Amino acid sequence: MTAQAPSPEIVTYTADLSICSQICRLVLEEHQLAGIRDVEVDIEYTMENYEAWFVRIQPKMTVPVMQYDGLYVGDSKEIMYFVAQRHSQLGLYPPAYRGPIDAFIDDFYNHFRLVGAFTFGHLQVQHGEPMQRFVRRAKTTVTTAKLRALLRQPEFETAARARLEQIAQRDLARMTEPGILTRADRAMTKLLAAAQTQLARGGGPWLMGPAYTLADVVATALLARIHLIKGQAMFTPPLIKYWERLQARPSFRSASVCSTWDDTAMSVHFAAFSKDSAAC
Repeated sequence: MTAQAPSPEIVTYTADLSICSQICRLVLEEHQLAGIRDVEVDIEYTMENYEAWFVRIQPKMTVPVMQYDGLYVGDSKEIMYFVAQRHSQLGLYPPAYRGPIDAFIDDFYNHFRLVGAFTFGHLQVQHGEPMQRFVRRAKTTVTTAKLRALLRQPEFETAARARLEQIAQRDLARMTEPGILTRADRAMTKLLAAAQTQLARGGGPWLMGPAYTLADVVATALLARIHLIKGQAMFTPPLIKYWERLQARPSFRSASVCSTWDDTAMSVHFAAFSKDSAAC
């Protein structure tokens, strides 16, 4: 009798609202890997990604990060392929579909910056000036203070200085400009159209036909993000049915996919921030 290979030791560092973190959690849940320990990293309020303990793990100061049997993988796209290739018996990256899977995934990541603009631009418009102050506090005030603290530690000085220079050149208010939001909406419409085209081409319940693949992992996170901001307003009837199938998968719940504002930890932090601001 062949001995069963021991389960890998996996620790993930993710943030609930982060679309890349959701991709990481989804791909691990879909691969049915047991004993995963997830460490929640707050990147929207206390900005834990700029604290020394996290920067030692991930010098880029971004989530997600996966520790797999002591090996660190620090990018959601790399994590997807790494896990799919290490556990190929689950079939999420089948050889026959690798071309269209890669094309769909690349298209998503090529539009990644506009996914962020779509998210935070619309949230600031929807929730008004209090949300603008909330985002500015976390992404500028708290972030800058934590990076300046890192500057005082020689091991982090170079990375912290580079990040501070990036922040100095960033204008969060631009995300609410109509032109930026229009570009972001068009990009999301384009990605949705690509998903619908692939559904039709595949002829099955999933993007590649009968097989649920890495492309569906990315599509789940994408549709969840669009639903969080716009509900089903941007979904066509075929995409609504596809969205319902995605939500019915056990991984959707176990991976804590955020598809409504109330799903997010950010909504709780924002409510507390708004209450405190009103009391001042």
